[in-house]
Amino acid sequence: MPSNALAESFVTLLDWALRWWLSGRDPGLALIRDNVTELRPVMRWVGAVALALAIVAAGVLLMVRRRGADLADLTLGVGRFVVALSAGWLVFASGWALCDALGSWILGGRPDAGPYVDAVTTALSDAEPAIAMTLSVLGMAAVLGFVAVVLARFVIAVLLVAGIPAVAAASVFRGAGSLRVALAWLLAVLAFRPLSAIIYRVSHDLVTMSREPIVVLLVVTMTFLLSAAMLPGVARLAANGRSV
Repeated sequence: MPSNALAESFVTLLDWALRWWLSGRDPGLALIRDNVTELRPVMRWVGAVALALAIVAAGVLLMVRRRGADLADLTLGVGRFVVALSAGWLVFASGWALCDALGSWILGGRPDAGPYVDAVTTALSDAEPAIAMTLSVLGMAAVLGFVAVVLARFVIAVLLVAGIPAVAAASVFRGAGSLRVALAWLLAVLAFRPLSAIIYRVSHDLVTMSREPIVVLLVVTMTFLLSAAMLPGVARLAANGRSV
């Protein structure tokens, strides 16, 4: 039956995604470093040009308005650029390693995906065919969304780490607003793994202990939807917080 084939596809996708993520085979710090290393020469040149243009623009504005606040903003902006250029990678790498370690600790030695997938398989066989088919479609969409967010996290991390010096340079004239947004996304990238680990750890216990097939399938779908929503959600919360 088509519903059985759909359910099997959902279980296969779920099993692969969980084992891939839990094993740490998703893009990590080493791969980010390699890509940032390739982009760094170009981005440093872009950052230097942005800094030169921003200082000229800020200098013209200072001469026209002659406000002490403008001079203070210029000094702070140059300081932001120096910090981003000199310590950006070190801070990011330390934060990534810390968050990875925290995520592993939350998972408690990386819970085996086997019991989780077995519970979902049982729930699919016990549920009404129409309900099982509907929740399989929703579950597959949620799992694919989670995988897409994990990969997007890697791309965002590379672009942010390589580009923050240029953003910091531009903030000399434009203010810290764009830098605040970039740092918010950087915080979201770092916090994604431990927050997703908390969601999965709770979900693992609920799914493996529940005997209600509908509850199991809904929990699995919500697990991956919530995990995928963590990246933009944390970035939005951080960006709406206090200014840098």
